[in-house]
Amino acid sequence: MDQTAVTYREITPGARVAPPGAWVDVAPYAIPQTANPHFIANGVCVLLDDSQIDLCGEDRAWFYRRADMVTANAGAERAAQFSVSFDPRFERVDVHSIAVIRAGQRVEHSATAFYEVLRRERNMERLLFDGRLTIHVTLPDVRVGDVVETSYTLFGMRKSLSGRHSAFVPFEWGVGIVETRLRQRTPTHRTIAERTYGDVPQPTQAEADGVIDRRWRTFERPGIRFEALAPPWIFQGAMIQFSEWRSWAEAAATFTPLYEDSGPLAEEVEAEIARIAAAEPTPSGRATAILRFVQGNVRYLAIAMGEGGYTPRPLADICATRYGDCKDKSKLYVAMARKLGLDACPALVATRDGPALDQWLPTGQAFDHCIVRVRIDGRSHWLDPTQEAQVSPLGQLAECRYGWALPLAPGVEALEHMGEEPYIHSLEASEQVVLGKSPDAPVKYEWRVTMRGWRAEQMRARVGREGEVGLFKLYTEDIQRSFPTATPTQQLVVKDDHAFNELTTLEQFEIANAWIPRGAVFVFNTLDLFMRSMLVRLDAGERKLPVDLGHVGKMTRRVEIEMAVPMRVTPWRRAVAGSNISFEAELHVLSRKKYELTQTLDIRAWTLPASEAQVYREIVAELEKSDIELVRGVKGGKFVRNGQGGGAFGVWDAIRWLLIAALIGYWLWRYFGPGL
Repeated sequence: MDQTAVTYREITPGARVAPPGAWVDVAPYAIPQTANPHFIANGVCVLLDDSQIDLCGEDRAWFYRRADMVTANAGAERAAQFSVSFDPRFERVDVHSIAVIRAGQRVEHSATAFYEVLRRERNMERLLFDGRLTIHVTLPDVRVGDVVETSYTLFGMRKSLSGRHSAFVPFEWGVGIVETRLRQRTPTHRTIAERTYGDVPQPTQAEADGVIDRRWRTFERPGIRFEALAPPWIFQGAMIQFSEWRSWAEAAATFTPLYEDSGPLAEEVEAEIARIAAAEPTPSGRATAILRFVQGNVRYLAIAMGEGGYTPRPLADICATRYGDCKDKSKLYVAMARKLGLDACPALVATRDGPALDQWLPTGQAFDHCIVRVRIDGRSHWLDPTQEAQVSPLGQLAECRYGWALPLAPGVEALEHMGEEPYIHSLEASEQVVLGKSPDAPVKYEWRVTMRGWRAEQMRARVGREGEVGLFKLYTEDIQRSFPTATPTQQLVVKDDHAFNELTTLEQFEIANAWIPRGAVFVFNTLDLFMRSMLVRLDAGERKLPVDLGHVGKMTRRVEIEMAVPMRVTPWRRAVAGSNISFEAELHVLSRKKYELTQTLDIRAWTLPASEAQVYREIVAELEKSDIELVRGVKGGKFVRNGQGGGAFGVWDAIRWLLIAALIGYWLWRYFGPGL
């Protein structure tokens, strides 16, 4: 089956086996006798990663070649799989080579391989269909020591991009690659801007016959350690950005016409517009009424096939089907808003990279979501019609905060900052624990939780999906993981205040056998359902990048413990503080039988400087010991008075000894006189 020449063969419409274009440079690479041990991962050593981009033809052509040396059986299983995906509506693919090189002999499989054509729809569970096809081949007889070399070229791009080239190409990964090559061919009349991030190698350049040929190469560059919890908008490895877009204004001017639609709206939509006009006299009231209508009456479904990934459907289709993706729902919102006299337009955002967009070269391919900007009284409001129904008024509902956005309106010249996330008291948890006189007495445990802002909206969405019964059933299962005998006595949403975007839940449980024997004593632990999970652990070691803290806001927890038998408790207070985050915990003695734990986690910005990583670790350590452990002795089946818990000497001990000392002093003074 030895083959060196590649013949033409159709795989499926839009995909074929064919030789590479004449412009491709299939330069040789080194194949060592044994793999460099510093570049082995998962049973494979990647010898070559080669990307070549050609902008001189009618369609953009992107050639890719990879060579893997198999070093273990696990690597053979992976290297034997070849896949390439494409969208047949605007892309086509040529497979050039699927070869196994063994002991210097090359066996070419591309012409005779069995190609499976799959439509995988990786985001189907998110109701997003892109129609991409995957060509897949499983190679026979791949062994340790073999080199598997594959190559293909992908042609085309969406018409809505007007042929403008834009791409990010990395030079570093978590695993080292022996040799990385990047090449870009550009006709002299086209201007492609470049911006580098990290340690990108210096390019070489040649120019001939009206073509600029730029090349980058790295050799034996080791893999990098990606820092956990780094902000997702920060590039951790070396990266180069190419862009043919001259400005953000050009991007706005390109996409704005795609959202303009003067077609008629459905009768029921026009009726809703009339109802809102009569019921809501203020711009803010109208803005939120439209939002609730689109969120609640147009279900989410994304058909992102071909141009559907960038272009919304006609208003008539959106109204007729009552479904749509973010582009469709934003387009309908804007159409309704303008009929009601509101200054509204679609806005493109990047849900992951948004805070860094102002540092990028302008590009129309930076965005992955569409929302709405509404201007009221000189202020921009950023609303997402794809969210589940937001019932609160403007100013209280949670608006989108993704860093930078690109409004799609005539005359837009630049990105617009979406403002900082408002600082709110987003979670307030209150627990009451009532303990009996013996370890056999059931413990009564109550959780009362108030959520505000985005947390309240998330809870409403969960209640809407699961129903109160279903949701509290899930919560019960969660509590029973710690207290298997816990029985709910009351579970309900006690308050849902739309005006202030605040929701409170109440859960009351009776827990039998909550005290666990440990030798001669019994132990009970409170159960933190909220604070502990706010932050996750951060690995030890040097930190170079900021720590991603998530949402801004304050979270508090209060635990009141009431005992039937007095217990000695020592009050304490612990606090850890950084520039943008702080945590405080304090144990109070309220009476001989009542104690209170208070905790406050305060996050004032999205990130924490790398220099304060240890502060973050210390706060996580505090959260991981956020529960109180009570330890009590038992005699005759009852708890012993003054059994220890949380400390050996408490405030009542101090008062008792002060009284004793005062009494002794009094009698000494009485019998011996002031001259003692």
